[in-house]
Amino acid sequence: MTSVLAPDPAAQLRNSLGWVATCDVDALEPAGQADLLRSVAQAEAMLAALRSRVLVSAERSRAAAATGAASTGQWAARLSNTDQATAHRQVLLAKGLERRTATQAALAAGEIQPEHAAVIVQADRQLPSSVTAEQRVQVEQTLVEKAHHLPPSQLRKAARRSLAAIEDDLALVDAHENELVRDREELARSKVRLTLHDNEDGTVTGHFTVPVMQGDLLRKILQSMTAPRRARLGASRAQLGEAETLRDPAQAQGHAFCELLEHLPTDHLHSRTAATLVVTVGLDTLKGALKVAHLDTNESISAGEARRLACTSGLVPAVLGGSSVPLDLGRESRLFSEAQRTALGLTYSTCAADGCERPFAWCELHHEVPWGEGGRTDLSRAIPLCHFHHQRIHDPAYGHAHRPGGGVRFHQRT
Repeated sequence: MTSVLAPDPAAQLRNSLGWVATCDVDALEPAGQADLLRSVAQAEAMLAALRSRVLVSAERSRAAAATGAASTGQWAARLSNTDQATAHRQVLLAKGLERRTATQAALAAGEIQPEHAAVIVQADRQLPSSVTAEQRVQVEQTLVEKAHHLPPSQLRKAARRSLAAIEDDLALVDAHENELVRDREELARSKVRLTLHDNEDGTVTGHFTVPVMQGDLLRKILQSMTAPRRARLGASRAQLGEAETLRDPAQAQGHAFCELLEHLPTDHLHSRTAATLVVTVGLDTLKGALKVAHLDTNESISAGEARRLACTSGLVPAVLGGSSVPLDLGRESRLFSEAQRTALGLTYSTCAADGCERPFAWCELHHEVPWGEGGRTDLSRAIPLCHFHHQRIHDPAYGHAHRPGGGVRFHQRT
């Protein structure tokens, strides 16, 4: 009697991937390259799901102990030649997926990425202890559906309000989200560090860790100092200055940082800063409601932090429900006002171009109908675009279409 050997999954996987890896990608048309890239991303997700199953099985069989490894993560790190911290995160994700069947199935089908799965697992762990098992399944399914069309960064923000899938009381949803953001802020404050090292060659090397809000403020200051545009359209050469020679962006920011340090007052901290963060906060939040506030850099802060910062110099509270400011300027002004920019930030969090994640704070305001062609400088006609997409929308080699939701999609003219 002839025995039939079971197929070797590892050998089959290597053979399949080896064949695909030899394909001539340069021979593909752009559409074929796009299709292949989507398939590669799908395959990576499917392989990540398979890796999670292997890690969970290895944990049950105590495979690490059989080889002298201290943990499954250490065992996996040795076999895959990766860092133990990376392998440890993979083991944690594998354990988290073990009882979250909807997420596991979506990952195994290549419908979501491992980063999506990690967000969903973390969101489930952060739900209140009073949430039942059935409700957790409902929350998980809602997040999986969102993961199909949201990138991980946006899903992470949506996950903070995952309680809305099972809770009709928005005040409770707001309070839960605020608690998560507040916990993140407390953790961030515990990680704050600054180290300086004298290199003994005329330079000092430093490393710092600060909360995201202060990091965004520093970034905006440095970017405002290094931005190539120093004057409004039509300014004279004397006002604008000569075009700077292109240099390393990191070096440019380094010089800006030096300039910033040189201009810091020595006797006290001035009440003004070189950049402004716009905080969108409801009047009820300022009065004590537990609800997060949003920065124009696409980050969120807790209600307590928003109340602390509401009167701080360099921060403009955009209080909903306050007195109005004229936002439609018609043909009287070519440039959009700061009030219009602040108001538009309540609608947009990023560049309006499809797929662009540049924060609204980095964007320039574009007239939907060019001002030179009779367009009005009205809030409803303003479109925030990052520098790259603002250049592209004026490039005759590209066409664009305005989408119903306010986005802009570009296409190359043939």
